[in-house]
Amino acid sequence: MKPELVALDLDDTLLSPDLSISDLNVDAVARVLDEGIPVILASGRTIDSMRSYARQLGIYGRGLPMICVNGAEVRDTDSETVLRRLALTPHACRMALSVLLDLGLPAQAYEEGLIVVSEHNKWTAEDGRLTGLGIRLAEGNDELATIPRSKLIASGDPALISQVYEEVRLRLAGIAHVLISKPCFLEILPPGADKGEALAWVAAGMGVAREAVMAVGDSGNDLGMLGWAGIACAPADARPDVRAIARHVSVRGHADGAVAELLDRFVFDHP
Repeated sequence: MKPELVALDLDDTLLSPDLSISDLNVDAVARVLDEGIPVILASGRTIDSMRSYARQLGIYGRGLPMICVNGAEVRDTDSETVLRRLALTPHACRMALSVLLDLGLPAQAYEEGLIVVSEHNKWTAEDGRLTGLGIRLAEGNDELATIPRSKLIASGDPALISQVYEEVRLRLAGIAHVLISKPCFLEILPPGADKGEALAWVAAGMGVAREAVMAVGDSGNDLGMLGWAGIACAPADARPDVRAIARHVSVRGHADGAVAELLDRFVFDHP
């Protein structure tokens, strides 16, 4: 089936290792848009670190939504108006921060153009590098729990993040949705915040059947989206659990134009 809606993850899927979009992928997305097929971005990033990519891809001016913060927010791409938002309450934030503090993990939240961190370390600096956002030190952990948050993140050594994941998930069961996006980032999201739930909401609003939705992703925060989409795709170098759930895996890795390969295969019938 030819897709009627395409959702693309950014990091390690559409983006090259230097965080750029290759000409190959830009051209492929442009041709899909020219076919009249909507292409939307679906990322764990905030709107502030997604807008430049949407502009580069020519998505602006088309009245399309954008899935941000791993599905906690759906925004109108053109106006950046919030169309749908799930948030951790201040109480849920305090509970999450207490768990992280018990485990010796720093925390961070996001504000307009900024990452607000409980402490500076090389992992928070890595988030700043990846997102292009400035970093500000919080005035104590309480600041991170004063308002509803679309997400909190604990950043740290990948071995530690993997080690504490299950404990954090269990201690916040019913309070938050916990996942590992990149190996150094443990994400704490509102219950129900998931790219798959957000994509289902977007598709319903656009009148597109699940079977006609194509999604491409590579990591743990893409599992819900790929589990829901009828045409679920992953780059050749995606995480093993992601490749296992994807119905279609590219020959190329993400740095070599996996997205372009998959779009050519499903939109233009090129093997």
